[in-house]
Amino acid sequence: MNNENLIKNSKSITLWQIFISFFKMGFTAFGPAMMVEAKKNIVKKSNWLSEREFLEGLALAQLIPGATFVSLTIYIGYKLKGLLGAIASFIGFILPPFFIMVILSWVYFKYQTLTFVSIIFKGLGAIVVALILNAVFDLAKTATNNIRTITIALISFIISIFYNNIFLILFISALLGIILLRNNSDLEKANNFVKSKTEVNWVDFIIISGLILLFFLSTVFSKELSSMFEVFFKIGALVFGNGFTMLPLIQQEVVNIHHWLNIDQFMVGVALGQMTPGPIVITATFIGYKVMGLLGALVATLAIFAPSFLLVVVTFGIYTKIKTNKYVNSALEGLLSSFVGLMTLVVINSGRHSLIDFYTVALFILSFLALRFTKLDAKWVILCGTGLYLILYYVF
Repeated sequence: MNNENLIKNSKSITLWQIFISFFKMGFTAFGPAMMVEAKKNIVKKSNWLSEREFLEGLALAQLIPGATFVSLTIYIGYKLKGLLGAIASFIGFILPPFFIMVILSWVYFKYQTLTFVSIIFKGLGAIVVALILNAVFDLAKTATNNIRTITIALISFIISIFYNNIFLILFISALLGIILLRNNSDLEKANNFVKSKTEVNWVDFIIISGLILLFFLSTVFSKELSSMFEVFFKIGALVFGNGFTMLPLIQQEVVNIHHWLNIDQFMVGVALGQMTPGPIVITATFIGYKVMGLLGALVATLAIFAPSFLLVVVTFGIYTKIKTNKYVNSALEGLLSSFVGLMTLVVINSGRHSLIDFYTVALFILSFLALRFTKLDAKWVILCGTGLYLILYYVF
C-alpha cells in the first residue's frame, strides 16, 4: 500500500499527543540526532506525516533564520493542527532542555568558585574551542565550495577583525551573495516539492505577532529584561544554519556589548548547550539565568525562538515561491558563507583565551581529532575530555 495512504488524518491527532511526542524528544534528542528522532517518531512510528512532507518541512526550516530543528518542530505542529499544534509541539520540545539548563545554570553559578568546579570548566573551555572549530569545518564544506563563497567568507573575516559589527557584516554578506551568486547554476535548480497553498495565513500571523508584542510589553518594567528580549529576538531573526552559527552574534551581544557574561562563562554556556538535549542555542537559557534568574532564563529562551514562529507561519504557504527565488537563495548563500569567516574569528579569540598551557592545548587537539575522525558523539567527547583533564591536573 502507498505510504501516503497510511498517514493519519490530522483531525484524529490531539494537541496532547503532539505535546507528549515532542516532550519525549526534548529529553532524548541531542544535536543532529534530533532529525533522526523526529523522523522515526513522526513519520515511521506515528504516521502523522509522509516522508515527503517531513523533508519539505526540513527544507523550509533550513531556508529561514533561526534554530533549524525548532523551526521544523513548529512546522510539524502547524501542519498537523494549525497554530495550537505549533504551540504544543514547541512547548513540548523546549520544556525538557529548558529546565535541565536552568538546573545546570543554578549549579554552575552557585559553585563556580570551588576549585574542583573551576578546573572542570577550564577543561570545558578547551573542548568548546574544538567543538566550534569542528562546526566551522562542517559548515565550510557546504557553504564555501567555490571561489565566490570563499571570497565572501574572507571579506567577513577581515571586516570582523577591524570592525566587529556583525549585523553590518551580515547585511554586506547578503548583498555580496546577491551580486556574486545570483547566476550560480546551483541556485537555479527547481524545487522538488510542490505545495497546494500559495498564500500567507494572515490571521495566524496577526495572532502570533500580537502574542509576541504582548510578551515584549510584559518585559518593559525591567530594562534588563526588555534589553534581553530585543537582543535574543534579533539574533533569532537574523541567523541561519545550526546553533553554532549564532555564537558570533551571541558572544558580541552578551560578552562584548552588554557584559552579561565574561568569556569564561560564555564558553561554559556553549558547552552546557552541547551537553544538554535540544538545540545548542538553549545556551540562551544559561545567559538569561545569569542576568535575572528564572525569569531572565524564560525571556531569553522565548525571545530567541519567537522569530521561528513568525517565519514558519509566513513562509508555510509560499515556500515554493521563495525557494525558487534566485535573489533569496543567493542572499542566503552569502550569509552562510559569512558565518564561516565569523565563526573562524570566534575560534581564534576563544583559543587565545582558553588554550593557555600544554594541557589545554593537548585536550583541544585530542577533542578535535575525536570529533573530526571518529563517530564519537559530542557529549561523550565533552564528558571524556573533561574527565581526562581532571586526571591530568591532579596527577601532574
